[in-house]
Amino acid sequence: MIHLDENYLQVRYEEEVPCVVMEWKEFATSEEFRTGLNKGLSLLTDKGTENWLADLRKMDVIDPEDEKWSNEDWFPRALAGGVKKMALIPSEDVFNSLSVENIMSEVANTDLVIHYFEDPDEAKSWLASN
Repeated sequence: MIHLDENYLQVRYEEEVPCVVMEWKEFATSEEFRTGLNKGLSLLTDKGTENWLADLRKMDVIDPEDEKWSNEDWFPRALAGGVKKMALIPSEDVFNSLSVENIMSEVANTDLVIHYFEDPDEAKSWLASN
């Protein structure tokens, strides 16, 4: 079920896993980045799933202010909303990868289980396992 489909991002729910999938397609402005994450979080809570797949392969750099927003605003809401497992497929962009590492280091001491994958199907299999 597709929840959002824009030139920069597709947000969908995959019932068979179950998980929210965020497939980034290109550079996202600050507003698009935040809107996308909020749409994904809304879908996560609506569906009552604990699983999140972020396909970052085509995503570009994340603004430092958006990194800060992710850690101070979005992640606390995501954790409260029930996210427990997060599969990440790293970006081809080195600057995005550094931004994601910065963001994820801030949630390292939470109950969130994070794993990195190269292949979306492997990520989905991991999310589907309990």
